[in-house]
Amino acid sequence: MLVYCFHRNADGIVYLILRRTPRYGGFWQGVTGAVEGNEIPLEGARRELKEETGLSPARLFQVEFDYTFPLEEEWKWAYAPGVEFVKEYVFLAEISDGSEPILSFEHDRYEWMPYTPAMARLKWPNNQRALEFCNSLLTS
Repeated sequence: MLVYCFHRNADGIVYLILRRTPRYGGFWQGVTGAVEGNEIPLEGARRELKEETGLSPARLFQVEFDYTFPLEEEWKWAYAPGVEFVKEYVFLAEISDGSEPILSFEHDRYEWMPYTPAMARLKWPNNQRALEFCNSLLTS
């Protein structure tokens, strides 16, 4: 799952972008994770959001955007044996203005930022396309 947290302030919509610790790649992204056990994607998204940021959204909803990517060798340790491809479902989480995350061990920095700077920070093209889709939903 990929969850983009957002809130609206006087400057418009801002997104929460997290930086992974060097052990986890050192790149910027939204909240990510995989379903566990018998979870459905929405339950997994809520759990990952809580684990990685401590935030409780006012609204959390799945958008009509997902993608699949091949699992690179360097990340196989993080997935169940035999996983070759990862399907990522995309969610938006509306967070109250003024709420700040409490980062887990996976991240060492965060920023709330408008769409254009957030896009520039993201490493993965799939993450960029997902944010583009989410932003179009929120601004249309």
